[in-house]
Amino acid sequence: MHRNREFAIALQFAFVTASAVATAALGGDFDCIPDNPSFEIGPGEGGEPIAAWNDVGNVGRSPGLRSHGSWAAWLAGPNSGGAGISRMFETIDCLPGWRHRFFVDVGHRGADPLTGAARLAFIATWLDTSGNTVGAQSAILLNQESPTDEMTTVEQLLPPAPAGTDRVRLEFALVQSKAQETGRAYVDAFRFIRVDPAVNQWGDFGGTTLDFADRTWRVKSAYTGPGPNAFSPSPNNATVRPDGSLRLAITRVGDQWRCSEVTVEDVLGYGTYRFKTRGRVDLLDPNTVFGLFIWEYPQCFEPSDEWWNPANEFDIEFSRWGQPGNDFAQFVAQPYWWGGNISRFEMPEPTPADVTSEFNWTPDGVICRAWLGHEDEPSPEDLLHEWTYTGPHQPRPGLARVHLNLWLVNGSPPMNGQEQSIEITAFDFIPDPKAACVGDLNGDRVVDGADLGLLIGGWGTAGLGDLNEDEVIDGADLGLMIGAWGVCPG
Repeated sequence: MHRNREFAIALQFAFVTASAVATAALGGDFDCIPDNPSFEIGPGEGGEPIAAWNDVGNVGRSPGLRSHGSWAAWLAGPNSGGAGISRMFETIDCLPGWRHRFFVDVGHRGADPLTGAARLAFIATWLDTSGNTVGAQSAILLNQESPTDEMTTVEQLLPPAPAGTDRVRLEFALVQSKAQETGRAYVDAFRFIRVDPAVNQWGDFGGTTLDFADRTWRVKSAYTGPGPNAFSPSPNNATVRPDGSLRLAITRVGDQWRCSEVTVEDVLGYGTYRFKTRGRVDLLDPNTVFGLFIWEYPQCFEPSDEWWNPANEFDIEFSRWGQPGNDFAQFVAQPYWWGGNISRFEMPEPTPADVTSEFNWTPDGVICRAWLGHEDEPSPEDLLHEWTYTGPHQPRPGLARVHLNLWLVNGSPPMNGQEQSIEITAFDFIPDPKAACVGDLNGDRVVDGADLGLLIGGWGTAGLGDLNEDEVIDGADLGLMIGAWGVCPG
């Protein structure tokens, strides 16, 4: 996939009239982040080709050209005999002054390219409580001049929502003139991120940090989910031992049980996440859960959002979930209750003290393995389980970080009444060689002084060098660039 930040042809473009949609289509409850933004989930309850997205004209879903998962949305001219527009849209909550940045991957195939005046646009239309337009912003995403047979990332920062805004309609529109131009535009991996006010990725984490596996980890300090439980920053719950291993524990203080969770500060993205644990994981109490997973704090927590995995969560979990006879381990894409999203497996009894588990997160799926011992590659007799997940809830690119936790099912005390602990001796991350090269700002596949100059030139702003996408170029971005210094992998 070709990456081009602030895509050059994302031109402003008067499109308010073309983006008008009947007020009747705006009814119902609205979530605060787009539903199904990677278009992986098919027909919705209303018969629309892509769940949660309304459509008009010639719209569908296909694996023909994509950047993430198994499917992408597509739009083609409505072929109505005159000028026309095919569109797909949905509406989310928005307040005056809120500012968003959108990212989307778009492309067309050489076998069926856009021709003539045909063009694909993105439109954000701000609406008041009555559904009247109070402002609009649009950008051309794709036209006949765009490269074929590859997906290009378009990114743009939108202006603040105007006064009177109650919600914003997000729309992709394929414009066809009376010449009836041919061609199909593909849309994938859409992100619409609120940057002001920014989403707090650290709301459950205080100022306590740990250095483990050559990375900085923040320690959770809140009464919250999962469970819910009390998560403690105390060294009794999360600490790095003299041998460099990370110890997580569930402790009892008076009548309260305290759990533990840590998360790495870096956003790592596609690649292999490998965890090496020490101790008899099979001896954890049936009410205990040991989780190794990726998670992103979404803009809001709405039960109606759970069906499409807004938090980009994927888990390795060791637990009997309160049932002593259950299989003990699982790989799981969220939501866990969706058919095909869990692969459970049992551990040998007794389980040897050393276990390695990993998942390889790729644009096309998640490849999971677990084995006995701490070798980087298992022998056939040590392999416990393997599973490849290519379902509709593959984590999307974004701000998902690694989390490690030890917690209690439903907040219930351990059945045996004993404190619990586990040790992680190592965490390794092996970047996907096909993934975008962090820090390569000029696209020459080398992170060097030229990229450093671009980053320094934007210091303190929210521009090209904002590698961790926190809306300011600062020391954290410089650290990511230094970490990626040299020739890009792959």
